[in-house]
Amino acid sequence: MKNWTIQSRILFLALLPGVIVSVVLGIFFMAERARDLNDLLDQRALAMAKQLAPTCEYGVMTGNVGILQNIANNMLEEKDVRSVSIYNQDVEILAHAGPKMLTERIGSAQLQANQLQLLRTEGSVRVRAPIFAQNLVIPDQLSDQFYAEESRQIKLLGWAELELSNSNTLLLRYQHIASSLSVILLALLSCTFVAIRFSRQVSEPMGRIVKAIGELEDGKLESRIHINSGGEFQQLASGINAMASALQRVNTEHQQNLEQATQDLQETLDEMEIRNRELTIGRKEALEASRMKSEFLANVSHEIRTPLNGIIGFSDLLLRTHVDERQADYLDTIRKSSGDLLNIINDILDLSKIDAGKLIIEHTSFNLRDVLEDVMTVLAPAAFQKELELSHLIYSDVPLQIESDPLRLKQVLTNLVNNAIKFTERGNVSVRVSLISKGDNRASIKFEIQDSGIGMSEEQINKIFNAFTQADASTARQFGGTGLGLIISRALVEAMHGEILVSSHEGRGSTFSFHIQVGMHAGTVNNLPLLSGQHIALLEPSLLNRMNTGALLNQWQVEHHDCENRQQLLELLNSNEHELQALIVAVSRQHINDPQQRLFMQQLAQYELPLIALIDSVSHEHLEQLKQQGASSSLSQPFLHKRLYQALCRALGNEGTEFRDAQPGNSSHSSAQKPPCVLAVDDNSANLKLVVTLLQELGIHVTAASSGRDAIDIVQQQTVDMVFMDIQMPGMNGLEATEQIRTLPGRGTLPIIALTAHAMADEKEALIKAGMNDYQTKPISQEQLAACVERWTGYRSLSPAAAAEASPPSKSQCEWVFDAATALRHANHKVDLAQDMFRMLLDSLQQDMQHIVDAWEEENMDDLLERVHRVHGATRYCGVPCLRSTLETFETALKANRQAELPTLMRQLVEDVANLQQWAQSNDWKTTLAEAASKRSEQFTSA
Repeated sequence: MKNWTIQSRILFLALLPGVIVSVVLGIFFMAERARDLNDLLDQRALAMAKQLAPTCEYGVMTGNVGILQNIANNMLEEKDVRSVSIYNQDVEILAHAGPKMLTERIGSAQLQANQLQLLRTEGSVRVRAPIFAQNLVIPDQLSDQFYAEESRQIKLLGWAELELSNSNTLLLRYQHIASSLSVILLALLSCTFVAIRFSRQVSEPMGRIVKAIGELEDGKLESRIHINSGGEFQQLASGINAMASALQRVNTEHQQNLEQATQDLQETLDEMEIRNRELTIGRKEALEASRMKSEFLANVSHEIRTPLNGIIGFSDLLLRTHVDERQADYLDTIRKSSGDLLNIINDILDLSKIDAGKLIIEHTSFNLRDVLEDVMTVLAPAAFQKELELSHLIYSDVPLQIESDPLRLKQVLTNLVNNAIKFTERGNVSVRVSLISKGDNRASIKFEIQDSGIGMSEEQINKIFNAFTQADASTARQFGGTGLGLIISRALVEAMHGEILVSSHEGRGSTFSFHIQVGMHAGTVNNLPLLSGQHIALLEPSLLNRMNTGALLNQWQVEHHDCENRQQLLELLNSNEHELQALIVAVSRQHINDPQQRLFMQQLAQYELPLIALIDSVSHEHLEQLKQQGASSSLSQPFLHKRLYQALCRALGNEGTEFRDAQPGNSSHSSAQKPPCVLAVDDNSANLKLVVTLLQELGIHVTAASSGRDAIDIVQQQTVDMVFMDIQMPGMNGLEATEQIRTLPGRGTLPIIALTAHAMADEKEALIKAGMNDYQTKPISQEQLAACVERWTGYRSLSPAAAAEASPPSKSQCEWVFDAATALRHANHKVDLAQDMFRMLLDSLQQDMQHIVDAWEEENMDDLLERVHRVHGATRYCGVPCLRSTLETFETALKANRQAELPTLMRQLVEDVANLQQWAQSNDWKTTLAEAASKRSEQFTSA
């Protein structure tokens, strides 16, 4: 019905009432007529039966069958009579006319007038009437099969049954239905004709209106509607014609405006095309400028790193030779300045990577505690120099074995902690690591770096994340820095799917916090064996340090009892409630020489428990003083947890469970492996000489080449186990040389390590794809070279620094009068130079000591300090650890004006000088030096 036209709707509404009335009335009258015909047939049958029964009385009474048969035959002549049957009182047929009566009943038999039985079948009506003897008395017993009432006056003689066919009744019914339908149909046709006539009067005007609207829709605005009929249609047509006239006027105006706008737009497009051409040219120029900037940064990095590599490397080599204290100070200044310059270059390169969108975040598994401890250990000297308290805490629910970029995380933490130290004059700097959420092998970890420094205002906070900007200009001049650290840190944190925030109050300190998304590694947190069943006491006044050390002890399953002050620890020891096996005591560097501290250490020594001392200092003098005061081990705080674990193992007598770093190639046969033959290739003579020298000091056979072509010739002619290849060389660069080396027979798997000053983001990936096995960025250190050689050849070299750490005796340092290994190391392992330096010390020692004694007796402290400083400088390079330690302590006490300690130190100095002179007279120290040098040479040869 939704899609019907108006004419269809009008016809439907006009015909619907007529159809409903006709159908209802027709059905009603046909049903009434059918019922009347049925009643008429029933009444005729009853009337005929009543007449038939008296007629048969005589024949039944006399038993004259002929009379009865004649009566039955005559009844068949009546209309609609189908068959007749006459029965005696025992319901036995006396006469029958017509076909057999139908027996399929419709409903039950009905009793009419208390005597007649009416029964209907599918095609007839049957009526059974009783035959009574009204004038005669028949003594025979009446049948009770028919339900006639017995009377003392009237006797039942039999039954007369009559069957009338309903065929004529059905025919009359059908004729009535046909006539009724004809009348209904005629009436409907008449109504339809009238409805169509009226609907046309409505649909035709509407059709004209719809047609006109369609033409207007198609744009034929000149179309108009003409309707002769009046009323609403005329008003509608007039309104539509008026609207069409208005649309036609508007269209004309719009067309004129459109032509004008098109003309203006064409002019604008011409101007835009000119500007687009200018923008295209500008974009090309900007892209070219960006490319040139990137290329410039890469070239500048290479050109600066190349000489910087030589400066740093040869400064390290020069420090290993015989230099006096002033020269060592100059060299240390050169190294620090070179390191600062390298940091500035790295910051600028990181900023360029961020601008170019080439910042790469790696995903490797690492221990979070190792990264944080490395940062705190490196920055601890700067904090202690300013007498700041440096502490950190990793909460127990933080996953330690995670997957992220450890170098970038360390870079962010180093920058933020370094800034906190830089801008804090007094107080403390703390780092907290907490867990925000975790699930599905992912975790969100939060880092908070809090300081008690100068703080910032809201305006300064809004500026600090801008490149080359600090809080204000005076800060930049006072504290230095490029202002790139925070912008780089924010970019790194965002690259690790995190955010960095800052809250600060001017004069009250600042708090920098950031969170990163990391993966949780399924491996173990560490490979340190547990120390179950051990009981120790921990004295740590600082809450964060106490919580951090306690968390480590809990991780190792060590039962510990925490104390905040000395009195609590002494009470715990005196109570004897716990069987303690060791003590961990934190000592402040400011109170290490206080009498109360010395007395407290003496009191602890009475309990004969191993004592591990923690001190907020990196001075070897402080660490050694703690051992002299009774500590079995002394560690700088912040400490590496592995070192604390080793100290605990030694203190608890569990040397067998001490941790050993499991590094590749760290097997027992690595040190006995034959040194590899390494080819170093670099066009810069200074860098080539540095790499050759560093590798030779590691006991490695080195062959040098100054160009790619020379490198190819050497690889063809000699057996080479590994190649350090510079990339940017004239003629044939490192990549081309590597490509040709790979084509040589048997050289397809030769380890070739890129050694270049380039440090752009995609440099490593490009070099690996080009055929390099690894990548090292200049400036290069000896430790990097040793680690790289071990990684690719399995050869573990013993560097000079490692040899120095591996050879200290088990005794206290002050028990050693002369150490030949130290003397050779300071003389660059030249025996004649070591002998000359020791002889010069012995020759001048007698006269220098006389001047020191004279100054002491005259109480001339300035002259005494100058004489002690001079002798101390001479002993630093002669391998006399006991005398050097005494002089260093003596000089420190003189500078600090600690008068109470000076007499004891003066007596110790005289005693140490006498011991040294007596040892030199009693021993052949020249032979001792020669044997130490020969032994070292044999170690390298056997390696």
